[in-house]
Amino acid sequence: MSFTFQLVREDEDSPRAIVFEDSSTPGLVPVWEAAGVYDALYNSDGQLARDVSRRLAYGVDRLNDDPGLANLLPPGLSMDVAIRFLDNVTRGCITHGAARIQTR
Repeated sequence: MSFTFQLVREDEDSPRAIVFEDSSTPGLVPVWEAAGVYDALYNSDGQLARDVSRRLAYGVDRLNDDPGLANLLPPGLSMDVAIRFLDNVTRGCITHGAARIQTR
């Protein structure tokens, strides 16, 4: 089963809409914990995207700067996959800062 991170816009003038969505494997949890972004990803339901974007950006930097984190990856996954997902989520949170986070 995968982990899905969504950003939902709820404007008064428009219907509720998912403005960003990406998913990753739950096998990356040890990497997210070591990078300091686990809570920002998994425990952020209902928060505004802008409230977690800095923590996520910090995590992207950690993934890029600490090659030792690759040792936490399950077989078959590369650090590129983890970086790509976290970078996409970070950019989504920056672009849609007023959106609410929803995870599944």
